[in-house]
Amino acid sequence: MNGGALVRVALRLAVAALLLWLAVRVALPEGESLGDALRSSWTAPPERIAASFATAFAIFGLGYGVGALRFQLLLAAAGVQLGFGALWRGYVVAGFFNLILPGAIMGDVYRVVDARQDSGRGSEVLGVLVLERMLGLAALAVIGLAALPAVPARNETARLVLPVAAVCGVILAGCLALLHPRVSSLLARRAARLTGPRGIVDRIARSLGALNEASSRPSVVVRASLLSLLTQALPVLAVFALAVPMESSIALPWFAVIVPFVTLATLVPISIGGTGVREILFVALFGAVGMDRGMALSLSLSTLAVALGWGAVGLAVFAWGRSARIDAGVGSDSLP
Repeated sequence: MNGGALVRVALRLAVAALLLWLAVRVALPEGESLGDALRSSWTAPPERIAASFATAFAIFGLGYGVGALRFQLLLAAAGVQLGFGALWRGYVVAGFFNLILPGAIMGDVYRVVDARQDSGRGSEVLGVLVLERMLGLAALAVIGLAALPAVPARNETARLVLPVAAVCGVILAGCLALLHPRVSSLLARRAARLTGPRGIVDRIARSLGALNEASSRPSVVVRASLLSLLTQALPVLAVFALAVPMESSIALPWFAVIVPFVTLATLVPISIGGTGVREILFVALFGAVGMDRGMALSLSLSTLAVALGWGAVGLAVFAWGRSARIDAGVGSDSLP
């Protein structure tokens, strides 16, 4: 890692620390410590708390499995055959990288590299991953829009409905436009006429060709869209499961509105793994709809704890897989 990269990482760590400090200051009244907030939030019996964490952990793990199944479906539609186990491994390790690096870009880079090593078709994998990302964003928007009519109508929270609906509508419209077969076909044709280094042009053309091939199959897109809805709904249920022992009065539809919005915000690479961004948004948004701010902070930290648990699994899988590849004499982890 060069000096510039170290400076960027240090800056994002500083941003994460600052946002965490702000979240604590906003959430807790003067004189109350973080320990006090955690103790006041977790008043349920220990076995009930442990069950909620285990449930959330299992739900997050199921999300990795559904995501791998979706990726396998889209790859097969583009002519790339990969096993479910290899794709699940890629998702879990990518989750680890997403926790320790800004945004979700490096996790996606790892998934492309990992799938390229198994298939030898990295450019096609990259095109399919872009399609998968668009389906995921569209699913987040659909969940938010579907939940809005069911949120409790209260004067103090009604002002949140219109901005959330507008953001979800823009995201959904943009993704649907880009997913249209005519658009992807046009991009693929334009890529074939690009000028520049032949190797780079060929890779761009293959990526867009794979995206067009997969998105031009309606049955595949419909099934992948349903899997995307499930993939994005599972984190909502996981966070709700963590909130159950806190005996929060916030209805599930609010979780379906707030959690996807926070997920989108944590993709912006301004901190490490979305840390700090998640906490301050949980405090601000759940606090705005009636949750005690200390409880919202505790809920965010609980969500982070579950994510760190899966991050530890991802690190172990990465270390084991890298060791196995070195023993087998597999080449370097280079992008196509």
